[in-house]
Amino acid sequence: MHKKITSIFFGVFSLFSLTQSALAKPWFDTGDSALRHQIQLLSDSGLLNTPLTTWPISTRDIGTNLKEEAISPEKYSKLKATIDTVNQRLSEEDYGVRSQIKGQAATEPLLIRDFSGKGREKYSLSYDGEWSNPVVDIRLKTTIAKKSSHPDDRRFRLDESYISANILDNWKFTVGRQSRWWGPGWDGSLILSNNARPFPTISLDRVESQPFNNRFLRWMGPWKLSLLAGQLESSRSVPDAKILGARLNFKPSPNFEVGLSRTAQWGGKNRPQSLSTIFDIIIGKDNFYSDDPGKKTEPGNQLAGIDLRWKSPLGNNKPYAIYGQFIGEDEAGNLPFKNIGLAGFETWGYSKRMKGSWRVYVEASDTSTDFYQGEARNNTAYNHSIYQDGYRYQGNSLGHTIDSDSRIYGVGALLAQDNGNFWRLWVKKAELNKDGKGKNTIAPNGTDWKGAGVSLEKHISARTSINAGLQFTSTKVVSHNVDNQLGVLIGFTHEF
Repeated sequence: MHKKITSIFFGVFSLFSLTQSALAKPWFDTGDSALRHQIQLLSDSGLLNTPLTTWPISTRDIGTNLKEEAISPEKYSKLKATIDTVNQRLSEEDYGVRSQIKGQAATEPLLIRDFSGKGREKYSLSYDGEWSNPVVDIRLKTTIAKKSSHPDDRRFRLDESYISANILDNWKFTVGRQSRWWGPGWDGSLILSNNARPFPTISLDRVESQPFNNRFLRWMGPWKLSLLAGQLESSRSVPDAKILGARLNFKPSPNFEVGLSRTAQWGGKNRPQSLSTIFDIIIGKDNFYSDDPGKKTEPGNQLAGIDLRWKSPLGNNKPYAIYGQFIGEDEAGNLPFKNIGLAGFETWGYSKRMKGSWRVYVEASDTSTDFYQGEARNNTAYNHSIYQDGYRYQGNSLGHTIDSDSRIYGVGALLAQDNGNFWRLWVKKAELNKDGKGKNTIAPNGTDWKGAGVSLEKHISARTSINAGLQFTSTKVVSHNVDNQLGVLIGFTHEF
């Protein structure tokens, strides 16, 4: 199967590369922490008014909405490097057939990851080529990486490859493997993140986020909609299970952003897969107790919920924001039920001394359902009685990196210097699989984990960048000694 897909991508890419005209790459990728910080900084400074908590993000939406004249000369001087960087990234995506090679190596993979996506494999080497015209966008990314222990994993991968077509001017229909991040968190998303490798999907995304003209819907402000249908792996308790997803992201005011998300596992070998099954999932007719007659034909396993980001709720437009995400593992009264949660605080600014823009965030997450009631329900989140491999792909959670029945606290600091250097510093403490029972693939018997890291991304030429990082982790598994490790991560990117 992989050989067939590879042949198709190579053939199509080679055919289109014969043409010299090229237009914009459609997406800014999930995992680019520096770019995310800079785009969010422009939004919080009044230069952008578009939803920014659904990744990948449309390049056309950013380019159309960026209003450099919207701020005072004094503020512009502090943001000039950020504006120039974002405009440079937009122009890089605009012209010519683009390709690059990228390599990463680490002494040890990271057990707990974040938006950056770094540390999943011990090593990887990839070639990334892109081409586009006014109708079709094609990306072929081929990667060789350290294979995991999962039977469906492969050393050769097509992660982040896709073919995307414009539909009715403002919609993109895409087939491929794209990493996604739904929510405002920096250390995790409870419903869909880049913690697991991307699974094959077809998707439909709104490109530009113009508000409705309808007077009854105009209050929503700029909005985006993402719909997807995907295929999970064959080595599961229910082989070839499928997944549906939908996210509506909108900004009723420039300082307030809302995300509504819903996903559903369904189908697979010996499971109902008809159109009526999909309809039952949509209307929520899929919750049965274990002794209910309908349990055997229960159509799927759903998650749904809401996330919010609110800039400066108190004070006169101060540089801080609070954000949160609540996702229900079940439904009661047509609302999400058995919730897991994430909450965070972030602040930002510009430092003349450090010569760059900075961001600091504090974030906490808990994946024991109803944890806020004082009596957390374990062995529920990301697990299911029928889909017994749970809400995972190749053994990794599709939601938060800590998997089920876990709690994490994290502090992070980002610095984007005017010379192009990007620094990250993080400290995290996690209690994984708190009761030591149930299914949690990264901590089956319960684990206390602590970690800290620092990294630098630096351009050494116009087309070449390097990155390096140090990380210290301390892992204590129940009934085992503490395992302390000092790790090194290095990498490079070269564009042609």
